[in-house]
Amino acid sequence: MTNSDAHSLPKIAREYNKILVDNINFKELMKAIRNEDGRKIVANYGLDPKLGKYHRTYCEICGKRVEGNLPVTKCDTCDSSILTIGVLDRIEMIKDKKKTKSPEFRPPYVYQIPLNFIPGIGSKTIDKMLENFGTEMNILHKLSFDDIEATFGTKIARNITQAKEGKFEISARWWRSLRKNLHRLVLY
Repeated sequence: MTNSDAHSLPKIAREYNKILVDNINFKELMKAIRNEDGRKIVANYGLDPKLGKYHRTYCEICGKRVEGNLPVTKCDTCDSSILTIGVLDRIEMIKDKKKTKSPEFRPPYVYQIPLNFIPGIGSKTIDKMLENFGTEMNILHKLSFDDIEATFGTKIARNITQAKEGKFEISARWWRSLRKNLHRLVLY
């Protein structure tokens, strides 16, 4: 199970769970969380961690992401230790096992790329898409290529489809400037 810690209205519910229950109530939710009586979490949906603002450590002096073997504790450029420690580096610092194994019942985690991270899709296009198709999750998970293409053209339909299918090469090295440099996403 996962949940969003989004700090702005457009990002709320970007991470969510698909849950199998008989009724919508607290008792059923608790059964799903405990994996009891056939109730369960079916899937988790959320942002690829590499796209997160704080995935890797950031040097406050250089103003850049710090490269190097996990965990980094000094900047590889200026040797500063004035850092914002990234989530991946922090996990490496505090882990207590060499290797982890998820339980058999753990549901899949489905990575999503938000519409505003997809090349060719700006705020006006997003507004128009939401007006036509409802929610961002509806666009990302339910619409077909043909549905999107009919209203927004082949290029946008292709980019959304490739994002949905995991065909973007995602690299944490450009996370800070992702929104300014969408052209750095590589499609296969």
